[in-house]
Amino acid sequence: MRSKLVTGVAAASMAVLSQAPAHAQEPGVKADIDGDGRADPVSLRQVSDDQMLLRAGLSEEFTDAVVSGNARGLPLIPVDVNADGIDEVMVPESVGANTVIYTTWRYTPEAGLHPVRTADGKPLTLAEGGGARALSSYGCTPAADGRLLVGVNAFATPDDSAFEGERVTYAVRDGVATLVADVPVQGAGRDDPRLQADPATCAPLD
Repeated sequence: MRSKLVTGVAAASMAVLSQAPAHAQEPGVKADIDGDGRADPVSLRQVSDDQMLLRAGLSEEFTDAVVSGNARGLPLIPVDVNADGIDEVMVPESVGANTVIYTTWRYTPEAGLHPVRTADGKPLTLAEGGGARALSSYGCTPAADGRLLVGVNAFATPDDSAFEGERVTYAVRDGVATLVADVPVQGAGRDDPRLQADPATCAPLD
Protein backbone atom coordinates (compact mmCIF):
# COMPACT_ATOMS: atom_id res chain seq x y z
CA MET A 1 0.00 0.00 0.00
CA ARG A 2 1.57 3.26 -1.07
CA SER A 3 1.37 6.56 0.79
CA LYS A 4 0.37 9.81 -0.84
CA LEU A 5 1.04 13.02 1.09
CA VAL A 6 -1.14 15.91 0.00
CA THR A 7 0.26 18.97 1.74
CA GLY A 8 2.09 20.83 -1.01
CA VAL A 9 5.46 20.46 0.72
CA ALA A 10 6.26 16.82 1.42
CA ALA A 11 9.54 17.46 3.24
CA ALA A 12 7.92 19.87 5.68
CA SER A 13 5.12 17.40 6.33
CA MET A 14 7.55 14.62 7.14
CA ALA A 15 9.25 16.92 9.63
CA VAL A 16 5.92 17.52 11.33
CA LEU A 17 5.20 13.78 11.46
CA SER A 18 8.54 13.07 13.11
CA GLN A 19 7.51 15.20 16.10
CA ALA A 20 4.49 13.06 16.93
CA PRO A 21 4.69 11.02 20.16
CA ALA A 22 3.87 7.34 19.87
CA HIS A 23 0.59 7.73 21.79
CA ALA A 24 -0.68 10.67 19.68
CA GLN A 25 -2.95 8.66 17.35
CA GLU A 26 -6.55 9.65 17.96
CA PRO A 27 -9.53 7.33 17.38
CA GLY A 28 -10.73 7.50 13.80
CA VAL A 29 -14.08 7.47 12.06
CA LYS A 30 -15.43 5.92 8.86
CA ALA A 31 -16.62 8.10 5.98
CA ASP A 32 -17.05 7.42 2.26
CA ILE A 33 -14.94 10.37 1.18
CA ASP A 34 -14.31 9.12 -2.37
CA GLY A 35 -17.90 8.13 -3.13
CA ASP A 36 -17.15 4.52 -4.06
CA GLY A 37 -19.76 3.11 -1.69
CA ARG A 38 -17.20 1.91 0.87
CA ALA A 39 -16.52 3.64 4.17
CA ASP A 40 -12.91 4.83 4.46
CA PRO A 41 -11.03 5.12 7.76
CA VAL A 42 -10.19 8.74 8.59
CA SER A 43 -8.13 9.81 11.60
CA LEU A 44 -6.74 12.96 13.19
CA ARG A 45 -3.47 13.04 15.09
CA GLN A 46 -1.90 15.89 17.02
CA VAL A 47 1.72 16.08 15.85
CA SER A 48 2.84 19.32 17.50
CA ASP A 49 1.36 22.02 19.71
CA ASP A 50 -0.34 23.68 16.76
CA GLN A 51 -0.46 21.11 13.94
CA MET A 52 -2.44 17.94 13.29
CA LEU A 53 -2.25 15.19 10.71
CA LEU A 54 -5.49 14.32 8.93
CA ARG A 55 -5.21 10.88 7.29
CA ALA A 56 -7.62 8.88 5.15
CA GLY A 57 -7.09 5.27 4.11
CA LEU A 58 -8.50 4.73 0.64
CA SER A 59 -8.68 1.39 -1.15
CA GLU A 60 -5.15 1.62 -2.60
CA GLU A 61 -3.40 4.41 -0.69
CA PHE A 62 -3.24 6.71 2.28
CA THR A 63 -3.77 10.41 1.69
CA ASP A 64 -2.65 12.95 4.30
CA ALA A 65 -2.95 16.65 5.02
CA VAL A 66 -1.39 18.79 7.73
CA VAL A 67 -4.02 20.88 9.53
CA SER A 68 -3.30 23.87 11.74
CA GLY A 69 -4.82 23.73 15.21
CA ASN A 70 -5.15 21.75 18.41
CA ALA A 71 -8.21 19.54 18.69
CA ARG A 72 -7.35 18.36 22.21
CA GLY A 73 -8.43 14.83 21.36
CA LEU A 74 -11.88 15.71 20.01
CA PRO A 75 -13.16 13.35 17.29
CA LEU A 76 -13.76 13.98 13.63
CA ILE A 77 -17.41 14.11 12.54
CA PRO A 78 -18.46 12.44 9.25
CA VAL A 79 -21.00 14.53 7.31
CA ASP A 80 -22.54 14.93 3.88
CA VAL A 81 -23.29 18.63 3.72
CA ASN A 82 -24.91 18.59 0.28
CA ALA A 83 -26.37 15.05 0.20
CA ASP A 84 -24.42 14.05 -2.90
CA GLY A 85 -23.41 10.68 -1.44
CA ILE A 86 -19.75 11.71 -1.04
CA ASP A 87 -18.90 12.34 2.60
CA GLU A 88 -16.91 15.16 4.13
CA VAL A 89 -15.46 15.31 7.65
CA MET A 90 -15.75 18.09 10.19
CA VAL A 91 -12.28 18.66 11.63
CA PRO A 92 -12.06 20.26 15.10
CA GLU A 93 -9.30 22.85 14.77
CA SER A 94 -9.59 24.83 18.00
CA VAL A 95 -11.32 24.47 21.32
CA GLY A 96 -12.45 27.32 23.56
CA ALA A 97 -13.99 27.18 27.01
CA ASN A 98 -17.35 26.04 25.63
CA THR A 99 -17.03 26.15 21.84
CA VAL A 100 -15.35 24.03 19.18
CA ILE A 101 -14.39 25.57 15.82
CA TYR A 102 -14.63 23.16 12.88
CA THR A 103 -13.52 23.27 9.29
CA THR A 104 -15.05 20.97 6.69
CA TRP A 105 -12.65 18.77 4.71
CA ARG A 106 -13.25 16.82 1.52
CA TYR A 107 -11.31 14.55 -0.81
CA THR A 108 -10.83 14.63 -4.57
CA PRO A 109 -8.37 12.52 -6.59
CA GLU A 110 -6.83 15.70 -8.05
CA ALA A 111 -6.24 17.61 -4.80
CA GLY A 112 -6.35 14.96 -2.08
CA LEU A 113 -7.70 16.15 1.26
CA HIS A 114 -8.52 19.87 1.32
CA PRO A 115 -10.92 22.21 3.12
CA VAL A 116 -14.22 23.45 1.79
CA ARG A 117 -13.77 27.16 1.10
CA THR A 118 -16.05 30.16 0.85
CA ALA A 119 -16.33 32.13 -2.38
CA ASP A 120 -13.44 34.40 -1.31
CA GLY A 121 -11.11 31.42 -0.92
CA LYS A 122 -11.06 31.23 2.87
CA PRO A 123 -11.67 27.92 4.67
CA LEU A 124 -15.26 27.67 5.84
CA THR A 125 -15.43 27.65 9.65
CA LEU A 126 -18.37 26.54 11.77
CA ALA A 127 -18.82 26.70 15.54
CA GLU A 128 -20.56 24.36 17.95
CA GLY A 129 -21.16 25.15 21.60
CA GLY A 130 -21.73 28.31 23.58
CA GLY A 131 -22.83 28.85 27.15
CA ALA A 132 -25.10 31.06 29.22
CA ARG A 133 -24.48 34.08 26.97
CA ALA A 134 -23.60 32.54 23.62
CA LEU A 135 -25.08 30.04 21.18
CA SER A 136 -23.31 28.47 18.22
CA SER A 137 -24.24 25.48 16.10
CA TYR A 138 -24.42 24.11 12.58
CA GLY A 139 -26.74 21.78 10.73
CA CYS A 140 -28.22 20.92 7.36
CA THR A 141 -31.61 21.56 5.86
CA PRO A 142 -33.28 19.81 2.90
CA ALA A 143 -33.12 21.49 -0.50
CA ALA A 144 -34.48 20.68 -3.93
CA ASP A 145 -31.11 19.31 -5.04
CA GLY A 146 -29.88 17.87 -1.75
CA ARG A 147 -28.98 19.80 1.39
CA LEU A 148 -27.96 23.30 2.42
CA LEU A 149 -25.48 23.92 5.23
CA VAL A 150 -26.53 26.24 8.07
CA GLY A 151 -24.42 28.02 10.67
CA VAL A 152 -25.83 29.86 13.70
CA ASN A 153 -23.99 32.28 15.99
CA ALA A 154 -25.63 34.51 18.59
CA PHE A 155 -24.75 36.34 21.79
CA ALA A 156 -26.82 37.64 24.68
CA THR A 157 -27.65 41.33 24.76
CA PRO A 158 -25.97 43.39 27.53
CA ASP A 159 -29.07 43.11 29.73
CA ASP A 160 -29.40 39.35 29.01
CA SER A 161 -32.96 39.86 27.80
CA ALA A 162 -32.47 38.26 24.37
CA PHE A 163 -29.97 36.94 21.84
CA GLU A 164 -28.65 38.70 18.75
CA GLY A 165 -26.63 37.21 15.92
CA GLU A 166 -27.07 35.61 12.53
CA ARG A 167 -28.19 32.50 10.72
CA VAL A 168 -26.10 31.84 7.61
CA THR A 169 -26.98 29.33 4.90
CA TYR A 170 -24.59 27.95 2.28
CA ALA A 171 -24.87 25.76 -0.79
CA VAL A 172 -21.75 23.57 -1.02
CA ARG A 173 -20.76 22.42 -4.50
CA ASP A 174 -17.36 21.27 -5.76
CA GLY A 175 -15.68 22.33 -2.53
CA VAL A 176 -17.04 25.88 -2.54
CA ALA A 177 -19.58 27.14 0.00
CA THR A 178 -21.70 29.77 -1.73
CA LEU A 179 -23.71 32.10 0.49
CA VAL A 180 -27.46 31.59 0.02
CA ALA A 181 -28.80 33.65 2.92
CA ASP A 182 -27.44 35.70 5.82
CA VAL A 183 -30.33 36.42 8.16
CA PRO A 184 -29.81 38.73 11.17
CA VAL A 185 -31.39 37.50 14.39
CA GLN A 186 -32.55 40.04 16.97
CA GLY A 187 -34.68 39.86 20.08
CA ALA A 188 -34.62 36.06 20.09
CA GLY A 189 -35.05 33.76 23.04
CA ARG A 190 -32.74 30.79 23.52
CA ASP A 191 -35.37 28.46 22.04
CA ASP A 192 -36.15 30.64 19.03
CA PRO A 193 -36.28 28.46 15.85
CA ARG A 194 -33.88 30.88 14.12
CA LEU A 195 -31.18 29.86 16.60
CA GLN A 196 -31.65 26.12 16.21
CA ALA A 197 -29.33 23.94 14.13
CA ASP A 198 -28.70 20.24 14.68
CA PRO A 199 -25.35 18.75 13.55
CA ALA A 200 -27.03 15.33 13.26
CA THR A 201 -28.97 16.62 10.24
CA CYS A 202 -25.67 16.65 8.29
CA ALA A 203 -24.98 12.96 8.91
CA PRO A 204 -23.93 10.84 5.90
CA LEU A 205 -26.72 9.28 3.87
CA ASP A 206 -27.58 5.65 4.61
